[in-house]
Amino acid sequence: MNKIENAGKGRRGPGGKGPFKYRNPEDNHVIWPGRAKALREFIEQPYAGMKHKLKNAHSSNSEDALTWSCFDVLAHVAYDARRRALMDIWELSFGTRDAPDGVLSGTIAIGKPYGDEEATEVDASIEGPGVLVFIEAKLYAPMSQASPSKNKPHNQIERKLRVGLREAARGKKSFYFVLLDLAPLDTLRMLNPGASLEEATTTPAAGFGRKWLTAYWFARYKYGSRGSHAPLRKLLRDARFDDPNARDVAARMGWLTWADLYKAVLRAAVETCQGKKWEHS
Repeated sequence: MNKIENAGKGRRGPGGKGPFKYRNPEDNHVIWPGRAKALREFIEQPYAGMKHKLKNAHSSNSEDALTWSCFDVLAHVAYDARRRALMDIWELSFGTRDAPDGVLSGTIAIGKPYGDEEATEVDASIEGPGVLVFIEAKLYAPMSQASPSKNKPHNQIERKLRVGLREAARGKKSFYFVLLDLAPLDTLRMLNPGASLEEATTTPAAGFGRKWLTAYWFARYKYGSRGSHAPLRKLLRDARFDDPNARDVAARMGWLTWADLYKAVLRAAVETCQGKKWEHS
């Protein structure tokens, strides 16, 4: 082992606490052969005038690093392996392997901005004939809350639904929304099972212990309140959509865990490797 290898790739904070900080952000990402330049462009791309990905690219807690590592690999595995992986992901998210053809043959994008006056950057998306999928990735932090005083009138899930539905309608496509998180929906709900709407509205989104907020708001829009989809219908009315069926929108909302995504992507990568002759440098 040479001196560079002995030096290690980074370090944690004092006392071994906190996330691991990599000296080289490439060590914090899984990079498909030939994709190093694309990774650099990804972590340096600005949004709202800031290069927020660049600093986080060094942290082992980075949602963006995990999102890139999974979805860029998925975008570059063999075609048949990717289709099978997407079918697995669809079943895990929506309970059926009957994924739309536009998803199975679609283009995967990472960190792509969508929208005009109301805009958002989407962690991962799939665009194909007749379909648009937004994937919102969360790791250790909860989703962001609405903050009208900071010019954020909608929480993170509301904003993704509003922008995604509008973008899909513009292209005459069906819109799907997947929330990708560390644990299943019901597990995160148990962090605060009796939460009220007032508590969910007023609680600051800070710290792992408040990840119940993500599950609360997702469930409120997917499953409704007391058997009614009134919360989702209100969101659609406020966004001035042409009265889309709230139940249809709710049915196209899915939940996925990182563990299930990892396995689907790893299986696709192994299948691709088995079909190629790899040369080791």
